[in-house]
Amino acid sequence: MAILAMSLDFRSGGQEVATLVGETLGYKCSGKDQSLAFMKTAGGRWEQLFRDLDQERPSLWDRYDWEYRGFVALLEAYIYEHAARDKAIVIGQGGSFVLTDLPFVLKVRLTAPFEVRVRRLMEKSEIGEKAAEDIVRRTDKARVGYVKAIYGKDWFDLKNYDMVFNAATQPYDQIAKIIVDALRAKDQMITPDTWDVLVGRAVAARIRARILTNPRIHVPTLKVSYDGSRIVLEGVVHNQKEQQMVEEIVLSSLEGRALRNELHRRLV
Repeated sequence: MAILAMSLDFRSGGQEVATLVGETLGYKCSGKDQSLAFMKTAGGRWEQLFRDLDQERPSLWDRYDWEYRGFVALLEAYIYEHAARDKAIVIGQGGSFVLTDLPFVLKVRLTAPFEVRVRRLMEKSEIGEKAAEDIVRRTDKARVGYVKAIYGKDWFDLKNYDMVFNAATQPYDQIAKIIVDALRAKDQMITPDTWDVLVGRAVAARIRARILTNPRIHVPTLKVSYDGSRIVLEGVVHNQKEQQMVEEIVLSSLEGRALRNELHRRLV
């Protein structure tokens, strides 16, 4: 079935809407808690990084740091894995920008005025207004910065979404119903070929995560993608030993798919 990817302003009501959609269609949600559980399976280092860095705007150093690249690769691999299970809702985590240009993915942005979200946070967490305002501002800034730094996209650009809702002016159940109807319409976009693109990208994402989380491998550049028929490996390695390690990981992870290997050694 079609996939729902939700981008949320902090405390805009996204979890409530996602729950209603899930109950109606039998969909399963994936958000911060589920991503954290996945990171735990990858090891304590990655679990701690997720707690420390979740949707924080990376510094210039972070973007080129081995562990941060591994962290992002793991998160993207999980998003693809969850989506490929079918009947999936991806909440936040940049999911709308990971699952890009797949015709059966419905990308929804949920927003609400700043003061409404501050009030909701105060009611839920029993904190003062000043503290709530600081948390909402900081969280919004971090999410905007993360999407811009990692995916080069503008969080506020409405062209990045199929639907945008103001959860302060529309009740949750009404928003959920509109989304359910849109997902049912998106179901018509699923074909064996379009679904294979998702599954192929999921394989590529797992391979990339395995390479970038291997402490013995520090490739300067790496791209693993799916072109519709083959897994495509592109990048630069330092030496023959590193090239061999990367290729061994790839060949053991293809899951029966063909490979186009465009890996090169750095010229000295």
